[in-house]
Amino acid sequence: MKKLLLSLAIAASLFGADKLLSQKQTIEILKTTPIYSQIQPLLKKGKIKAKATEKEDFYIIELQAPRGNINIFVTKDKKYTILGRVIDNKTKKLIQPDFPKNAEVIKKGVMFTFGKGNKDLYLVTDPECPFCRMMEKQKSNFLEKNYKVHVILMPLPFHKNAKAMSYYILAGKTDAERAKRMREVLRGSNEWKKYNPTPKEKAEFEKELQNAQKAANELQARGTPSVYDENFKPIEWPTLGVKK
Repeated sequence: MKKLLLSLAIAASLFGADKLLSQKQTIEILKTTPIYSQIQPLLKKGKIKAKATEKEDFYIIELQAPRGNINIFVTKDKKYTILGRVIDNKTKKLIQPDFPKNAEVIKKGVMFTFGKGNKDLYLVTDPECPFCRMMEKQKSNFLEKNYKVHVILMPLPFHKNAKAMSYYILAGKTDAERAKRMREVLRGSNEWKKYNPTPKEKAEFEKELQNAQKAANELQARGTPSVYDENFKPIEWPTLGVKK
């Protein structure tokens, strides 16, 4: 298995563009894997969706579930399934499928926009995430001046206060007010603790959060913060504003 992983990682740097496979082809590949029997009922009910791309020596299948996406790798001879990460040794980056993005789904998940720049940036963030707070501290002024930042809130289930914080942010009536509330929360304000949404408000916020989760899935966000350019290509957020 170690030899297989090594050969895949080395070969990855030589591959060209991914070839998008049909749904029928995707299912046929999944049927050869040991996990198919477990996920087949969920696929049939539409609770999990699958997309696949073809590379030179293996397939990448992305499984989309309500709580996030995962990638599995299947060798071309269909003898091996790899559950985990494959890294390109040359670029040091994860090998991931480059599926066309549904702009309508992504834009529907945007909850508010801030910034004075001319370029678009999409930000998937969790108000309780320590790395999101680090990004706020280091990059907020740069983002405000150089981009129109379209915010997609994704409160992670293991952050117990993230949902309540998100409700407080979404209670803002305008983009400017929502942006202000998010900035305050990321900087440590506890004002969110004083806010108790009504059942009607909570229901409305949950609809927004569901759309946001769909947008995050479409962007293939693996965590927070995740940043994407106007073409929905991922950007390593620490590099923003760093001169090359």
